[in-house]
Amino acid sequence: MTQSPITAGPDLDLETWRRLRLRAIFDYCKWDPHSGDHEVLGRFPLILPQATVDDLAAFAEALTSEALAAEKEILAKPKLLERLGLPEAIRECLSRAQVEEPAGDVRVMRFDFHYATDGWRISEVNADVPGGYVEASGWNALFHRQRGETTVAPDPTEEYAKAICATLPANSLVVLAHATVYSDDRQAMVHLGRELQRHGMRVCLVSPRNLSWHDGAAFLKTDFASGTAAFAVRLSPAEWLPGESGREEWTAWFRPARTPLSNPGRAIVLQSKRFPLAWDGLATALPTWRRLLPETRCPSGQRCLRAEEWVLKPVFGRVGEDVGIRGVTAPAEYERIGRAARRRPVQWIAQQRFHVTPVATEGGAVFPCIGVYTVNGRFGGLYGRAARTPLINGSAFDVAVLIHGAQRGCAQ
Repeated sequence: MTQSPITAGPDLDLETWRRLRLRAIFDYCKWDPHSGDHEVLGRFPLILPQATVDDLAAFAEALTSEALAAEKEILAKPKLLERLGLPEAIRECLSRAQVEEPAGDVRVMRFDFHYATDGWRISEVNADVPGGYVEASGWNALFHRQRGETTVAPDPTEEYAKAICATLPANSLVVLAHATVYSDDRQAMVHLGRELQRHGMRVCLVSPRNLSWHDGAAFLKTDFASGTAAFAVRLSPAEWLPGESGREEWTAWFRPARTPLSNPGRAIVLQSKRFPLAWDGLATALPTWRRLLPETRCPSGQRCLRAEEWVLKPVFGRVGEDVGIRGVTAPAEYERIGRAARRRPVQWIAQQRFHVTPVATEGGAVFPCIGVYTVNGRFGGLYGRAARTPLINGSAFDVAVLIHGAQRGCAQ
């Protein structure tokens, strides 16, 4: 076993932590500081050496480059789309879409890294609608101000806003489309909207159903706002879109558009956890993916389903929902997940299990996850999560990520 490069700093005293928690709520839109009956903002930071951050940044940039090349090839070979477990309507739409990506689109991804007994591994990429901006921008910055000897990675919200604004005239209208019934989506869009306004943009928060499309251009169709969108940001998962608006409205996200998009609907190709099942049909080399992502199979055989060395995951699960790890997931829940995977294996994957190296904290050992953002292929920041078990799910909590010393693009 190799020693983890991740360490945990000391807990903040309770009074200071409560003060930072209030700052997170009011300054950074962290409106959901509780999940059930537990706090979701950790009292300790995770600390990484400069060299480790440089390695993770390089990994994420390579993974992004390889993924985008693979995505383009998959879209040019519609038979490969059948391996991804996509909803049929979306698969048909993508199979008819043009392959070329409009120049103005902005692609943002977050790769979830874990330090395992055999080194760094990724569990997935959040390529469609990655979250965590509030915490990766706000909680990191708030902790950094308590520890002057550290630095922080780039602010992903700022990097995202700068990429969106790069080609837009001042005072352009940026539409932020999201599932408006969810407070976590709303807080992320308000947070991003503030940053876009700071960069001179106008913003409007809407549901995807509040957009109409004509010849690839997006227009607001609401009682409270109107106008032509100069840019459209989406935080509503791609597989939800057919249920959120009419066919003309949702299919526009999956076709080349005159209105620049982030992320375009085709990002669902990489979001599918069955993405590795298309690799043997590609000419694109994927050396970084093959090195860092555990072996992935279709769970159509009984041998994979109950073996302790395999993890069951839904194709479009998020926040660790419905992930089955034998010995970690409650037995009854694991059996339910196994039955679901056997009934509809095309909607699931079996991923070879790796063993995360725990990190000692004042409150006991935790299992950390380091989310690494890329914005248009460049390193864009770090997001920390930790759990008391090896499964990062809804019971995990957010932790600040700080860096020993300066690194490329860091904030002092």
